[in-house]
Amino acid sequence: MRVSEPREVASGVFLMTTGAGPMASNIYVVRSGAAWALVDCGWAGSAEPVRRAVENLLGPGVVPRAIFLTHIHPDHSGAAGALARFWEVPVYVGQSELPLAAGRYIPELSMPLDRWLVAPFLWSLPARTRRRIESAGDITDVVQGLPQGGEVPGMPGWAAVPTPGHTPGHVAYWRAQDGILITGDAVTTVNLNSMRGVLLGAPDLCGPPWYTTWNRKTSMDSISRLADLGPRVIAPGHGQPLAMGVVPRLRAVAEGEKAHRLALRRRIAGAPEAA
Repeated sequence: MRVSEPREVASGVFLMTTGAGPMASNIYVVRSGAAWALVDCGWAGSAEPVRRAVENLLGPGVVPRAIFLTHIHPDHSGAAGALARFWEVPVYVGQSELPLAAGRYIPELSMPLDRWLVAPFLWSLPARTRRRIESAGDITDVVQGLPQGGEVPGMPGWAAVPTPGHTPGHVAYWRAQDGILITGDAVTTVNLNSMRGVLLGAPDLCGPPWYTTWNRKTSMDSISRLADLGPRVIAPGHGQPLAMGVVPRLRAVAEGEKAHRLALRRRIAGAPEAA
């Protein structure tokens, strides 16, 4: 799987993209003092090209001290197990994300796409095949929960901000010093809820794709929480970094979704719309 050349989007924050088109996702190589870490790592098939790209960037004998995941979805966490075992480093996730680390379908933590497609497909397979697929996605041997206080182990200056909604334990990574925010899928800068966004990658700040989101309302509350931080730069899981009008645009996304949900409830209830 193709990995783009690294591009420094903020001091000590390098963006690389794995895949192309609708399958593309972002990974970040970040520095704190002399230490480096990887934030998200792409699809399972990108493990080897990501390893080579990261090692080329960091130089001989230098590897990340840890892998930090925004969430456990295959386009962000698929390569985590292979990379962590090769580098002999831990993988950190939000505490509420830990149940997903075994690679098994958990109904109460599932998203629409799981229920419509993934789970029916898995249960149509022979038990041995299903166990083999689950085992391939199991990262329980390398995963650890992030500290409850928001510390990012070994990376002073960075904080983990709970942003549940897209997944139960989704986190964003925040560097208050210069206002950079690595959002994962809590916020994207390409609209994956539209055909134009999926096929053409048209820029558009928005929330996570609803068909892969565990709790849509909670995800909007998380966007409001991110706006309260006052970020200057958004480094998303999909799309290009954004550095203009960040806070008002975040608030517009959250408020727009709230207005949409309110209008929908009124229509369902048969209440007249305001003039």
